[in-house]
Amino acid sequence: MPVIDIALLVGAAVLLVVAAGAVGGRLGSRLEERRRRRQGARNAAEERRRLDECCAACGEPVDADRDVWDDGQWWHQQCFRELVR
Repeated sequence: MPVIDIALLVGAAVLLVVAAGAVGGRLGSRLEERRRRRQGARNAAEERRRLDECCAACGEPVDADRDVWDDGQWWHQQCFRELVR
């Protein structure tokens, strides 16, 4: 009888490990899907921000380090000077 009891315990332990692996695998794929969705949202926000950083006069991309931010819009220095004249 002790041999049967040990065999049942080992069998139950194996089933428990297999079940935990299956649940962990599903949970892992859901977490990965959630991570990818969030990364996609961050990428989309960054792309929208980048597209918003265009010169109000000519529509070309600006360099935020040297161009002008005025009245809620980006301007190239040259475009801004021409506007002010």
